[in-house]
Amino acid sequence: MPSAHQLSQPFVVKRRGIGTTTTALAVGTVVFGLMVALTLVIVVVQAIRGESIREPLEAVWLAWGGTPLIFAVGLPILLLAGAITALEERRESDEDDVLLTVDDSGIYLGGEQPRAIPWGQIRGVCRLERHEVNDEGDEIWEPRLVVMLLDEGMLPRSTKAWGPSCPWPGSHEILGRPLLYDELVTAVAQRAPHIQVTNRGRVAD
Repeated sequence: MPSAHQLSQPFVVKRRGIGTTTTALAVGTVVFGLMVALTLVIVVVQAIRGESIREPLEAVWLAWGGTPLIFAVGLPILLLAGAITALEERRESDEDDVLLTVDDSGIYLGGEQPRAIPWGQIRGVCRLERHEVNDEGDEIWEPRLVVMLLDEGMLPRSTKAWGPSCPWPGSHEILGRPLLYDELVTAVAQRAPHIQVTNRGRVAD
């Protein structure tokens, strides 16, 4: 049986894709490091050979109309701006990156329409797949997490009227942490064992 201290720690799923500032900053730092390393290798190799250092450097940095050189000059400025932004993000709330929270007060759904639902209003939680048409016009089955606000016998045909929902946390985030169904069941059972969690599969509205 989990202790009260353990239950005070919320179950949280956060966005961890390449769109976050911290990840972009890390990628930029690696790229800049590789560029510096390449320059040093060229200088050392040409110095050992006793040949011109200028020619291979120009071949690398002035290729494609000087794009690599322009990128190399601008990258440190971008990294500096990114570092400042990342520092500010640490000081500020990271609510924008929270996709789902399950805690003692209820369930918080993040995303485009964030909403906090207290346990007293929740009649059930379910995972389902809705038939959707994406931006490319392709028909897909999109996994959703739905917090149901109505009793089972009162649910309308359309799942969109069952209660607030969000894309299944993690499934749409590059490098994101996918939410396993069993993890959701456990998180809810620890805090609200009377709330049923179901996996309904594909549901045609």
